[in-house]
Amino acid sequence: MYLLSSKYILTFKKPTYRELTGLVASLIKKVDLLTARVGELETELAIYKNQKNSNNSSIPPSKDENRAKKNQSLREKSGKRSGGQPGHQGNTLSMAPVPGQVIRHIPGVCDGCGKDISSIAPLFVGKRQVIEIPPIAPLYVQHEVYGRQCSCGKFCEGSFPGHLKAPVQYGDTVANLVSYFSVRHYLPFQRSCEIFSHIFNIPISEGSIANLVQDTADKLYPCYLHIKDQVENSNALGADETGAKINGKKGWFWTWQDRLHTFIAVSMSRGEKVREEYFLKGFPDAILNSDAYPVHLSTPCKGHQLCIAHLLRELNYFIEIYPCNQWPQKLKALFKDALGLKANMATQDYGHCPKRDKLSKTLNGLLKNPPAPKGKLLAFYKRMLKNQKSLFTFLYYPEVPPDNNASERGIRNVKVKQKVSGQFKSMAGAQNFAIIRSVIDTYIKKNLKILESLSKLPNLAPE
Repeated sequence: MYLLSSKYILTFKKPTYRELTGLVASLIKKVDLLTARVGELETELAIYKNQKNSNNSSIPPSKDENRAKKNQSLREKSGKRSGGQPGHQGNTLSMAPVPGQVIRHIPGVCDGCGKDISSIAPLFVGKRQVIEIPPIAPLYVQHEVYGRQCSCGKFCEGSFPGHLKAPVQYGDTVANLVSYFSVRHYLPFQRSCEIFSHIFNIPISEGSIANLVQDTADKLYPCYLHIKDQVENSNALGADETGAKINGKKGWFWTWQDRLHTFIAVSMSRGEKVREEYFLKGFPDAILNSDAYPVHLSTPCKGHQLCIAHLLRELNYFIEIYPCNQWPQKLKALFKDALGLKANMATQDYGHCPKRDKLSKTLNGLLKNPPAPKGKLLAFYKRMLKNQKSLFTFLYYPEVPPDNNASERGIRNVKVKQKVSGQFKSMAGAQNFAIIRSVIDTYIKKNLKILESLSKLPNLAPE
């Protein structure tokens, strides 16, 4: 008889029934331990194989080690072909009624027999236009001061306008264009110098560009404060923050924005004191949308809304790691149903809405029992349980969006600026960017032309 235990193989001792029973119990215990260990290792392996990326977490695309799978995007296929859809109103170039230059192409020789036909009056056949940009020449506006001799003996002189400080200086149109290139299109100062020299035929230095951006920020500062006041009195807004290199150190850009206004601030801190500096009382009459950063969640306000887009990306990650766990799949489906309901809700539906009540009841059921004994999914579950009242707030207020994408768009320009131009060399430069960008983004939300609006007394009244 062959025995399983090396103890009995070596001694050739026949085991007793009790010994066999103990051996089986010991082996079963070892199998249970090994099975549990295999489960833990499989989870670790799943985490290793399914690293977090921009599609299943809040990690930005620039941090993706490998390009994310296309089928992981939150954007679902519409089934439509790319390009214009049936019924789309197309646009085409229109001819100018009065062209700036006309070039006539009149034949002088017959292309059939070769006869000279230059003396015959030509007949108009057709026309085509080409759009060109003429060479740009700067306009030098000369201000001259004169005087007059009064009969009393006093010589009276005119005076230069107050903004003229030097014999030759750049005007507002140059300053606005410099700021437009730097803040709206993220151009580094050196490349702006090249553009002004090669295209506009205006010599300008990087130092002069820095001074003009500062002048523009000073001019727009009252508008900046007006935007802050409008955001503070909003009834629905979002908030976000992102890191930025400022003179070699880690700083932070913050944004608070609503449907018509974007307010951007910069600080070396990511703490509560930044919010208190700008919005000490918080937003007592508003619903604040955020990605669950503690500073935003602790902000005094009427209510909170967690960004559903962030949560869906996290759920995608958990579905990849725990393919046999139904909880993240059910919660994702619930969020999708809530988004579908939001898209079809009329104003009167925000009062009494049975479908919303049914979704809330389903959410309560999902949050009654933890989906896992430990790990990241359990931590996510606890966060959902803690912030349960902030998950479906958007179904109770028509003006509250289900995601915080607008705030992410409002703060993303800081990252683009750094990608194109590098770090901010000073806190003053970062603050200038925050001021000008706040005004520009607000102009964009109000469908105003940026350069035209910068050249006028800024008008930020609601449309």
